[in-house]
Amino acid sequence: MLFQELGKLKRSSIMMSIVMMAVGLLMIVWPQQHVDVLVSALGYGMLVLATVMVLDFIAGKRVLINYISLTAALILGLLGVMVLVFDNIVLAIGLVFGLWLILDGVLSLFNATTYARRAQRQGWQILVVLSVLLILFGLIVLVNPWWDSPDKLFDVIGGMLLFSSLVGIVRLIFIWPLKSE
Repeated sequence: MLFQELGKLKRSSIMMSIVMMAVGLLMIVWPQQHVDVLVSALGYGMLVLATVMVLDFIAGKRVLINYISLTAALILGLLGVMVLVFDNIVLAIGLVFGLWLILDGVLSLFNATTYARRAQRQGWQILVVLSVLLILFGLIVLVNPWWDSPDKLFDVIGGMLLFSSLVGIVRLIFIWPLKSE
């Protein structure tokens, strides 16, 4: 049973990295004149994902992790509404992706210090450095000092999502248990 859950975790981590790569590439190559369509798709996608997560909470067991997932779903829904409703799209999109990068960096840093260091993996410090860089990039997107239009911001966020997917793959390599015998 434990190995089935670990297998699910591995598959979901790999799929998340693939999806983040695809979204990052899409944001980079998307034409400037159609950025509004991508913004709307982002907002509606966040609302649909939040709805699915809430319905999953309703159908699931009432344990602590499901309540945390419900809280994340409600925050995601609010951010989706912000992307669709606010006039300052750059601020809303910067907030969404900045928070995403920061949370992903904190998760990677936690995994590096908790699992990779304790497992005495060679080079676990690389994951710490990549995680800190991911948090720094998230803060840069959150503060948003240089980009004043959504098309410029999408190029930057696309590149940072590609970097985030790379960090996710490195995290999976360092964390995943290997058979030594």
